[in-house]
Amino acid sequence: MNLQIKERLEEMLKKYGISQNRAAKDIGYSSPVLSDYRNGKYEGNTNTLEEAIVKWIARTEQAHARKRVEIVETGQLKKIINAIAMAHTEGDIALIVDDAGSGKTTAARYYANQNPRTTILVDVVKGMNSRTLTVKIAEQLGLDTIRVNQQVLIQNISAALADRNMVVILDEADYLKADALEFSRRLVNDLGQSGLVLVGLPRLTGTIQNLKNDHRQLESRIGVYLPLTGLTKPDAKKIAQSVWSDIEDEVVDAMYRISKTDVRQFVKIIERAQNTMAVNKLNSIDLDVVETAAMLVIRRNWR
Repeated sequence: MNLQIKERLEEMLKKYGISQNRAAKDIGYSSPVLSDYRNGKYEGNTNTLEEAIVKWIARTEQAHARKRVEIVETGQLKKIINAIAMAHTEGDIALIVDDAGSGKTTAARYYANQNPRTTILVDVVKGMNSRTLTVKIAEQLGLDTIRVNQQVLIQNISAALADRNMVVILDEADYLKADALEFSRRLVNDLGQSGLVLVGLPRLTGTIQNLKNDHRQLESRIGVYLPLTGLTKPDAKKIAQSVWSDIEDEVVDAMYRISKTDVRQFVKIIERAQNTMAVNKLNSIDLDVVETAAMLVIRRNWR
């Protein structure tokens, strides 16, 4: 047994409050095996086990060296929050569209977390129909959905929504089937007298405005329309400064140039950069770190 490795293991468990069970799973062994090792009773291949422990220690240190990118109140976030709040307060319908990776989902979840008792957030999946959407909303309202007639369920949802002054946010609403998209307006806004927020890709606007789809009722009810254009440079700087307060403008510019207004990709570059810094034991980020991090991220619209 290598006593230095054993001492390092004990130090890691104590420092980060990691249980033996959790550590054993991450190392790739059972908890009894790790217990025997810690107590000097392990009779298996110690070298192989200690090699796995050393690799786990390195991964754990690297993970804890990375600062989590928290939600930053960027201008983009504020615009989305304001649009949702407007629909919520006025019982209106809002349409929020932007490309993938723009932070729409983050903003929607942020609003829901800030208003948990009056917000329903549905993560739409491709092909979701009106029946599935009804059940999802009912479940979040705490209503019984087992062996309940569709019409009765609609009545119960409508009554619950109208009574609680709520807002329903449908994230990735462009994945709704045509009947469900129109039905959401009828269920939430007309019958439920509540705010409805449709969040999706720019194609959602085209879907609603296409006369062939017959969404004229929905289009005429949209009182808040917010088309966005992705991450702005000032917002990118705010996000980067939340991790590195003294980051230089040229480094932010390089990250922004690579991410191409995609906030999700911008955050991934930050995370990869932190990993690179941890591996190389660097204290500050520079252009070389950014370029190395960018190599580990699929660049959008690569040329």
